Amino acid sequence: MQELYRVVDVEPYIMTGDDDYVAGTLTCYLEDGTEIILYNVPYDITLAIARLRELGESEIYEPDDFRDTVYGILIMFLPKLRALGESIEKVIIDDFDDENMVYKASLYITTDGISIRRTMIPSHAIFLALLFNKPVFVTRRIAEISRNLEEEDEEEL
Repeated sequence: MQELYRVVDVEPYIMTGDDDYVAGTLTCYLEDGTEIILYNVPYDITLAIARLRELGESEIYEPDDFRDTVYGILIMFLPKLRALGESIEKVIIDDFDDENMVYKASLYITTDGISIRRTMIPSHAIFLALLFNKPVFVTRRIAEISRNLEEEDEEEL
């Protein structure tokens, strides 16, 4: 069995560039005091996770403009989605694609006595876990890969 580290907090951050480029990062703080950072997270999912974090204070969701995203609709209908939430067990960030330099996450679902594992984009899986207050974990191997990538980035500077 894989050694897992629980994610104890997720901090979204939205970055903008000179060329109107907008993307996000998610810093996942692990129970052992370390962190992994997910880069190039789509703006919509980063904003949705930021809104979820704010909901604990106000409990009212309002879109920033007249248009909404699928994530905003999911937040708005959260009380109606309880059956989906009850089916989700956990999320584990458990793989890294060296060729594309992206992490992968597994979403574990049990419904009607059937257990299902789906591979997802980690930020989307984290959103679902946060939406339904489900645990997020990172494997030891992924935590080590993340640390090595951060060290390589620091050495390049």
